[in-house]
Amino acid sequence: MYPKKSRALVTQCCIFFFVGYTGFEPVTSALSRQRSKPTELIALCGIQRYAMRKFWCTNSLNLYFVAPYLVTMTHILAFLRFSILISLFLITSILVVCSRIFGREAAHSVMRFGVFCMGKVLGLSYNIIGDRQKYRQLILVNHPSYLDVMFINLIKHPTSLIAASNFKNWPFIGWFGRALEVIWIERHNRKAGVEVLREAESRFRKNMCIMTSPEGRTSGTHDIYPVKPGLFQLAIGANVPITFMCFKYINKNVPYYHSLKSGFVKHFLKHFWNVLRQPVIKTQITFSKPQFFDSVDQAIEAFYSFNKHYLNDFLHFKVPVDEEFLGEALTRLDPKLLSFDVENEKELLA
Repeated sequence: MYPKKSRALVTQCCIFFFVGYTGFEPVTSALSRQRSKPTELIALCGIQRYAMRKFWCTNSLNLYFVAPYLVTMTHILAFLRFSILISLFLITSILVVCSRIFGREAAHSVMRFGVFCMGKVLGLSYNIIGDRQKYRQLILVNHPSYLDVMFINLIKHPTSLIAASNFKNWPFIGWFGRALEVIWIERHNRKAGVEVLREAESRFRKNMCIMTSPEGRTSGTHDIYPVKPGLFQLAIGANVPITFMCFKYINKNVPYYHSLKSGFVKHFLKHFWNVLRQPVIKTQITFSKPQFFDSVDQAIEAFYSFNKHYLNDFLHFKVPVDEEFLGEALTRLDPKLLSFDVENEKELLA
């Protein structure tokens, strides 16, 4: 009915999606990287044959021809996702700003729906452990990747984030942040912490949640770095419960680190494109019960213990990591363990 070449191409499309959505993610991830090992390609060959039997294909496709098609298709997938995400983000940003007229709860609901849709386009697949509460609380997360923000839609109560002021004046991102009452922080300003605490206290008085990472920035791995005590102290003083939220990305292409200095945009886009090429991004998200603490040290120790328990098989260092500066620890890791390209130690230590 159809020409042989067309049937072969359709078959290869089926193989790609079959492999991607039935748990063989490491193989497609191997193909999306240039440094694929022979063993990974051999594994693909076996899975390809299995997938072909699954689709009742009688003709064997040569791996030499299949692999380039799969790689090309991941780029097509990334392009489609990127295009849809841009459109969804622009629409969501405008709707959030407009819905702010009806109050922060309306804006939060619109944001949650928009982020949920963007997560589906990205291929986010997550398993939630623990209960989510709908009231004012301080939600403290580990921060392996920029994708962590995509799970804010899981918080049912109006929530504010703490974000780098680098993005405050960006079109749409800045407008989006202002409508959601994001707290902006200047990373390299030592006095910025006082202003952040003042703004955070204001959000608690407005009966809002705050979701942030006490580590201060993305870590590039699942390792936990020394935390800043300010928000712990504020929550204890304001009698606000603290909830821990732990992200564990099964797909190891997701964690990301950069100093946010020169070259950030190019570096980020390169990594983000690779993330868009992943068929599925499987994630385990764990919520603790909201807790009240008597002291900052007790709260910090609870944060470390909670993450150590749920991330134990993904950690490279003890909790917390000895070095306060992330780049210093990352230089001690094999570059193959990192999902982002690092040309030299100088880039990490910048």
